Amino acid sequence: MLRAVRAAVAAAALAASARAGAGVAESWYLSRARANAQIGNHAAAIEAYEKALAENPRSREASRGLGLSRLRNGETDRAVAEFDRHLARFPDDAELAFEQARILQWSRYAYRARDASRFLEMGLAVRDDPARRLELARLLGRDRATLDRALAEYDRLLARAPADRTLRDERLNLLLWDPRRRADALRELERREAERPDDEGARRDLARLLADDPARAGEAAGRYDALLARRPADPDLLAGRARALSRAGRRAEAREAWARAIAVRPSPEARLEYADLLAAEPATRGAARLEYEAVLRDAPRSRRARLGLARVLMARKETSGAAAAQYREVLRAAPADAEAHEGLARAYAWNGDADRALAHGELAARARARDPGATSLERTLRRGREPSLGAGARALSQGGGWGLSSLAAFGAGAAEPTPFTSSAAEAGVVARRGDGLRAEGAFVDARGEWRASTALRLRASGGWDGSRRAGRATGEVALDLRGPVRTLSVGVARAARADSFRALAGEAVDGRTAGAASETCAEVRASWDDGARRLRLAARAGEVTGPAFPATFAAAASARADLAVFRRGAWTAWAGASLDATHHARDLSGAADPLAPRLFSPPLFAAITPRLAIGREGAAGSVALEAGPALQLTSGPGGGVRLGGDARVSLARRLGDRLRLTLDGRAERVASAYGRAEVLAGAALLF
Repeated sequence: MLRAVRAAVAAAALAASARAGAGVAESWYLSRARANAQIGNHAAAIEAYEKALAENPRSREASRGLGLSRLRNGETDRAVAEFDRHLARFPDDAELAFEQARILQWSRYAYRARDASRFLEMGLAVRDDPARRLELARLLGRDRATLDRALAEYDRLLARAPADRTLRDERLNLLLWDPRRRADALRELERREAERPDDEGARRDLARLLADDPARAGEAAGRYDALLARRPADPDLLAGRARALSRAGRRAEAREAWARAIAVRPSPEARLEYADLLAAEPATRGAARLEYEAVLRDAPRSRRARLGLARVLMARKETSGAAAAQYREVLRAAPADAEAHEGLARAYAWNGDADRALAHGELAARARARDPGATSLERTLRRGREPSLGAGARALSQGGGWGLSSLAAFGAGAAEPTPFTSSAAEAGVVARRGDGLRAEGAFVDARGEWRASTALRLRASGGWDGSRRAGRATGEVALDLRGPVRTLSVGVARAARADSFRALAGEAVDGRTAGAASETCAEVRASWDDGARRLRLAARAGEVTGPAFPATFAAAASARADLAVFRRGAWTAWAGASLDATHHARDLSGAADPLAPRLFSPPLFAAITPRLAIGREGAAGSVALEAGPALQLTSGPGGGVRLGGDARVSLARRLGDRLRLTLDGRAERVASAYGRAEVLAGAALLF
């Protein structure tokens, strides 16, 4: 027991001795560091302070001295790092906080300007120092984000020295810099004017600030008149007076004032403000254009002048193309310029280039995501081109000796992946009847279009019909060349023949498929439309094919002319005539051949039709009605001249912004062969 007690006492004595030894070592290193720092041997002082910190990492003196010695030894970056560590442990060291703030204001530490402010605030929280507070106020005043804090520091300083003119001037400059502080700036300037009526600088600033407020711009003009009485040729005062008159709405006086100011000093800024004033009235837009062009001759990269010129040119459709050229020039220098994109969108829309209008409308809306005007323009340009999802039904009834009926239900969708491409698809099921037979199946159709420009577009479509025994695939590829009034289209198409149930769906005869005929043709279409007259020409040639008959040459041509005979509001009535002719090289009607496809295929079928049409186009939808009797000539056995005709109706209606309804119908009588009626109805949700 006695032995254990003695061991414990010895251990305690040894620990106390070690602690005493550590304290002695720290004190010795600190003493050595002080001595070396005093004689300027900073490298040795750094070594001693580091050893003192190793003995006692919580030593305030060693932490502080190490940073100062590194600074005096020229190790600025390492000194800054030491000060960061020291002040994190000892935030009440005001002297080092001020020193760290001083260093961080050097240009090499510009990226740490906010830390400089933080260390000044840290020091001021411990020791109030007016000089340091002014330093903090000036540092905060460099950034709009910290302007409020800067003004708060100036207010504290002015509370102690309200007559300090330097402080008041600096605070006023900050107020003038911040549009949110205009009322405070006005009060300060009015107080100065009352205190020192001869302070011309304050009177100038007051007039300039008042001119920014349309409600007080007239008062500003009066103040400029008083200042000009003493300095009648001062270019700044002349420009200020002209600006005040402009903002006060006194445009006639403002034009004279700007002319006088420019005569004294024709600066680009003055000329631009003068041009903006001239551009505000239709009667002086020509003069505005000359001013903008004069500025651009001297400063071709002036965005403001180019945009101003573009706005003037956009006032008339005949110069809107030149306006688009100016907007494009702005975008070459600044590809994300929202105003230029918006201007281009309007110019293209005005000139019928809906695709490029939408493309630039989207870019403007993206650049001004929070601007209701830009997003509203995009929505306007996209109207009628919204993505959609819907459903519909299609019915066909054909009588006479060519009995055929069908009923289809489908879902449909459409979208424009880019402003220059369109896509649409339908998928559903169809049931067909005729001659006591029936066929059912699923079908799908897809369409796409790429518009390389307003003059060139490529169209393609493809389909598959599971209700047919053969020839289930159909499609078309066409290239359109479009001009302001002329259009030429060249393409190749494969389509199902719907002359009869056998022709369309096909049927089994003696173990073989008869019918299911398809027609593959090269097509050329041309049209001319100036809004009052329309001419349409078309021709196609190819072959009719199917599983149980030889390929048969077929060709067709048509011509149609219409004249607008009546217009009132959105309604237009047309009168015209059409001529259609179709030729088949072989009779495929099936009079003697049990495997014939049963196509209406006389050697020549021609029809002459006088036509009347009326239509209405509006923002909420459209309606079109068309009808005409036909004198029809059929050659070959049983041929002759007979009467027929057709009628068509098309309706489209938007209900609000999210629903579109459509209805299309057609009825026709082809000689004595058959009569046909088709109806398509659909509804779609717009997104």
